[in-house]
Amino acid sequence: MVKKRKSGDSGFTLTELVIAMVVLGVIASIAIPSFLGSRNNSYDKEAQASIEVVLRAAMLLYQSQGDFSNASSAQCGDSTILAADLQKLEPGIDIVASSISSTNSRIVSVQAVQTWNSNAELLGCQGFYAVALSSSGSCWAGRFIFEGKYLGSGSVSPVVANGQTNTSNNAVTTWSALAVNGNAFGVLKPQTSAADGDNTNGLLAIKTACNAKNHSTGAASLSNNYIAPSQFYASWRDAVAAPAQSLQPTCANGLAACVLGDTGPGGGKVFYVSATNFTSTGSDCNTTCKYMEAATSDQGGELTWSERGVNGCFGTVGGQNGECSEESIYPLTNVSAARTAALAIGMGMANTNQAYARLTTVGLAATSTYTAGVAWAYSNNGKTDWHLPSQDELSQLYNQRTSVGSFPTDPDLTPTYGSSSERSRNEYRAVDFPGGGTRFSDKTMPSLVRPVRAFG
Repeated sequence: MVKKRKSGDSGFTLTELVIAMVVLGVIASIAIPSFLGSRNNSYDKEAQASIEVVLRAAMLLYQSQGDFSNASSAQCGDSTILAADLQKLEPGIDIVASSISSTNSRIVSVQAVQTWNSNAELLGCQGFYAVALSSSGSCWAGRFIFEGKYLGSGSVSPVVANGQTNTSNNAVTTWSALAVNGNAFGVLKPQTSAADGDNTNGLLAIKTACNAKNHSTGAASLSNNYIAPSQFYASWRDAVAAPAQSLQPTCANGLAACVLGDTGPGGGKVFYVSATNFTSTGSDCNTTCKYMEAATSDQGGELTWSERGVNGCFGTVGGQNGECSEESIYPLTNVSAARTAALAIGMGMANTNQAYARLTTVGLAATSTYTAGVAWAYSNNGKTDWHLPSQDELSQLYNQRTSVGSFPTDPDLTPTYGSSSERSRNEYRAVDFPGGGTRFSDKTMPSLVRPVRAFG
């Protein structure tokens, strides 16, 4: 017998169904993004792991060859051969040439690159890039550079890596990018926000650009779908590419005219601006110098210019030998004219090199004991063409001492700063700070050293 259904055994009401759907919607809105985020993080970790494996293989290649070049070519050679060499060392990852874009985290595009020092001298194939596409749509890149200050022969693309000041995996506020070697990491993430209409880095554009050739060019300017040198970070966590932008023109990067008091490319303060080019033989700018900068602090303490008893050419006993005046850095045949010329703007580098050469000829510890040697050995911000100022350069420095700063201000102290200009066989020219008096000091009398450099 079929029992009659009780009047209380009814189904869900419409209100109950609506509430259940709302609850399910809330749960889904929380769970799905969390799931997608975890999944994308896993995808990214897989791409990062592949890159790290290839970086280790590149280290083994470097240890056996002394650079990142392929086994059969000079300099960096053919990236196809390089990829094949690395594939032998790491068969678990598909390693492809620099022009082939990665399509998943197990395919890594590689490129070896050349580096240059601060004097624009080629150091060889000292850099390496590995690039892989994550299934999240992000293109990840790892870089290792053994040696070098720049990624371009014109010294416009510094080897830099940003360091974090917070732990966010979003846009990071960083310290100024520092010149570094070793590992650095970057990423290009898709931006498709409907809220702001930003479709700068679309998924297809990133996938097409995800190869080592694109991301290892070392170009200074930034552009869309490209990880520039300034967008590399010290760890994977920090690796978030900045928005496309251009380098800010400054005196320091050579993209803007310099004025007195600016920070120069060597990290010093600009104290001289010329209306026309001048020559500083031995400086990086050579015949196209326009500015001079001074170090922001003294170097080496109070030091002497030279010492007595070092005769002709600082190496020939007997007073004079037909080439050099006794205890002088200038030729005997034209010593007076040479000393006069040595006063001018632009002569400090030549004077310093001459004095350093004469001191070291006889085995004196020039770089730690004498003013010219200490200035000659000084380097800062990747620049090594610092020198002891000539008389006129030192006078200009005195006139702009407030722009440079960190000079003595007590008129009762009047410490002496030495120039590289010789006054006689026994004397050099100097200036008292802050008194301003020019003096002729015996070469055995100490003075302070403030290195300067010329640049264009």
